[in-house]
Amino acid sequence: MNPACNVLISQLSSEKCEILLPHLQLSCLEAGQLIFRPQELIQFAYFPVTTIIALQIDISDGSSADIAWVGKEGMVGSGVMGSNQNFSRARVKFSGFAYKLPLPIFQSELAQDRAFLKIWMAATRQMILQIAMPSVCSSKHSNEQQIVRWILNTLDKTQGQTLQVTHQEIADVLGIRRESVTLSAGRLSHEGLIEVSRGQLHVLNRPQLQARACECYRIMNPIAKH
Repeated sequence: MNPACNVLISQLSSEKCEILLPHLQLSCLEAGQLIFRPQELIQFAYFPVTTIIALQIDISDGSSADIAWVGKEGMVGSGVMGSNQNFSRARVKFSGFAYKLPLPIFQSELAQDRAFLKIWMAATRQMILQIAMPSVCSSKHSNEQQIVRWILNTLDKTQGQTLQVTHQEIADVLGIRRESVTLSAGRLSHEGLIEVSRGQLHVLNRPQLQARACECYRIMNPIAKH
């Protein structure tokens, strides 16, 4: 599997890729696997290829909440300002593959290479946007538009056109009722845009589905602009 399947790695120069390639380790990650905990020293930076990793914060009642999902468009594990300190936990949301890079090597390249720093800063800005935009979307757009935006945005983080996800999981992520997800999924399925089976959602007509999304989708996901 080519490391350049990760968008950030694909933006590196060929010379930089040659430097990093011996240190990149392909890892198979399973759904639910814990990558790191809050306040835990980070050992690796992860560059997803087919997996999606959720960044989570702990709630006082003992539960946790997702604040961002990262797929092939980004990376996790750079900590606060590129350090090995972090405030969140990282847990695998969808099984798949990611390349991991020892954090000291990542930090060394970050300090020495201005182009590498620019790529990391762009990824950080995208992460901030991803955390902020859903609150705007939920206040301005319909449940169906939010659901379509979430489906497309999530697919763009991985490979293929199928998600292993339930209506309840989508509802939990968006903070809406499961019944709203079921109704919207039923309409989209009836129109031939998606196909829904038990625990699985498959996109049948990507262009038409994208036409139904609000502008938040194009703002949040740089891949959609190309």
